[in-house]
Amino acid sequence: MIKPVSLSFVEEISKKAILHAGEIAKKYKNNISIKYKSKNQPVTNADVAIDNYLKQYFNIETPSFGWVSEETKDDKSRLSTEYFWCLDPIDGTRSYINNKPEYTISLALIKKNTPIIGYIFNPETNELFFGKKEFGAFCNNQRIEVNKQDDIFKSKFALSSSEIGRIKKYNFFDHNNAISMGSIAYKVALVAKGKIDIALSFTKKNDWDMAASHLILDEAGGDLKSVSGKNIIYNSQSMLIESVVATNKKLMKKLRIKFNE
Repeated sequence: MIKPVSLSFVEEISKKAILHAGEIAKKYKNNISIKYKSKNQPVTNADVAIDNYLKQYFNIETPSFGWVSEETKDDKSRLSTEYFWCLDPIDGTRSYINNKPEYTISLALIKKNTPIIGYIFNPETNELFFGKKEFGAFCNNQRIEVNKQDDIFKSKFALSSSEIGRIKKYNFFDHNNAISMGSIAYKVALVAKGKIDIALSFTKKNDWDMAASHLILDEAGGDLKSVSGKNIIYNSQSMLIESVVATNKKLMKKLRIKFNE
């Protein structure tokens, strides 16, 4: 019989695991090998190594939990268990390949459709973001919260370089206020930390891209929706998210108006 697992225990073991996963990422940087799942989807040996390590680790520590990740075939255990782990072993793989300090490891524990524990770890900056449902958001054990910016025209945006062309048509966007960054999880975490005002992506994401950072942002007082204003639903059949806007609640209201003009 499998013993029940306490969430305090889960929090402890998952922190230990993601920090070790960061060590794996840094180790493989000196010997990266790359394959392509599709033309624009590189996967490295580090992605695979981190995925294998965490899957095996949690299978031992939390055998009753389901599992889904970017680098593992979906076995649908997420649909038949109360809790499941949701992992992106390296979010921002291109940044990792190009030696940019912007990639992260994104790990969430989801209860049915709701992320309840989330970790985002940037091994290069040594920033460990943590969020726990109804408990708060933290970076390296210091509580964080979104900033109070309420002027769209003065807001600092973070988005992928490939998407800047798509936002230029909006009159509120100033190219001089844009930061190009690969990892959507890191962008959202920086919004939660108050370092960026708006993180944005027009392209489709998956649950593993967003679950951990979404929880961290919520717990930091922020808001995350699709560009069209829809709430994000996790653990759907497709696990697809149409687009992402992450910011504070005041700016979200103003952006909703601007996007619909």
